[in-house]
Amino acid sequence: PAAATGIMPFANSAYETVNGISIHYRVYIPEGPVIKGKLLFIHGLAGSTFSFEEAAPRIAGQGYYAVSVDLPGFGYSGRNAGYDHSQANRAKDIWKLLETLDGRLPDSLAGLPWNLAGHSMGGGTVAAMAIRNENRTESLIFIDAALFDTPRGGILADIPPLNRWMKVALEHFVINESAIKRFLASAYGTEPTPGQVEGYLSPLRLPGTAGAFLDNIRTSGNEDAGRLRDLIVPILAVWGARDTWVPLDTLEKLKAVRPGISVSIIDGAAHCPMETHTDIFVETVVRWLDPAGV
Repeated sequence: PAAATGIMPFANSAYETVNGISIHYRVYIPEGPVIKGKLLFIHGLAGSTFSFEEAAPRIAGQGYYAVSVDLPGFGYSGRNAGYDHSQANRAKDIWKLLETLDGRLPDSLAGLPWNLAGHSMGGGTVAAMAIRNENRTESLIFIDAALFDTPRGGILADIPPLNRWMKVALEHFVINESAIKRFLASAYGTEPTPGQVEGYLSPLRLPGTAGAFLDNIRTSGNEDAGRLRDLIVPILAVWGARDTWVPLDTLEKLKAVRPGISVSIIDGAAHCPMETHTDIFVETVVRWLDPAGV
């Protein structure tokens, strides 16, 4: 189905209404008779399905039924005022979406568990998904994942005059081309192309984005990362060696929680290795998912 706005930004765009909110997603179906598994991609803060524009189809081409999702409030998904952006609530809604998609698949594919890949903020989402439904989780792939909470300004965002001022500031001083270019240069560790700037900026221009960011500030929160200790699902952590946003000490905290996880540190990469070092990222993920190859 299409969005209420009628926006179909990509050839493989689709929408599903889950618990009253429109969720935009994209499906990549591999060619050939053999499908090795199912893989979900979830973006980070200010990102969207565009964050996996290059990586998702290439991994699908290696035999995986892949889905990338815009979290509520981001990308081309709905911006319902007052949405609960806690990772626990996001996990509930994304699992509901996957249940709907599974219901349309052949039984042989529908019954397979999901490999869950999350970048930055999306890492916290897939962690919450695995904690909520381990039986439907084949593996976790953390990409420079923000798994541990830091103090945030939720109380200030609840004060009405400040709320209005912050919306104005976001709309006029943050959500613009020059600001997004600086944002991406920092996240990429290199200058973004005009196409990359536009890929991030286009959904941020949609009405309601500033309010969604404020709702995110007020309500977002990770599940206790310590709960990953009790999960038996395998974990791959992919990190940029030059990441200053979620630096390598976060990876060390994760390794303390789950010793023995698989780790790939990509030299030269910053916070977004799936975009800036796509070849290495794709090879790393595919090799880990299927060590024997084809």
